Amino acid sequence: MSEEILDKILTKVVNIEDKMDNLATKEDLRVAKDEIIGDVDRFVKLHETLDHELVALRNKYDRLEERIKKLETGMVST
Repeated sequence: MSEEILDKILTKVVNIEDKMDNLATKEDLRVAKDEIIGDVDRFVKLHETLDHELVALRNKYDRLEERIKKLETGMVST
């Protein structure tokens, strides 16, 4: 092989190696996956907490509405 062809091959190999250095490894992907799963878990927990709070606030609102109706009914009938 000529020197010129070997230089071209070597240049291409070096370029490929440089590109491979920037690729994610399996461990990088595992870490990213674990972080995403953790974020999703926290989001689901937050959603559940907010759902429980909403139920509690609705019950409180309903109780207050009932008390107001009773007070208004008592005031009107007197």
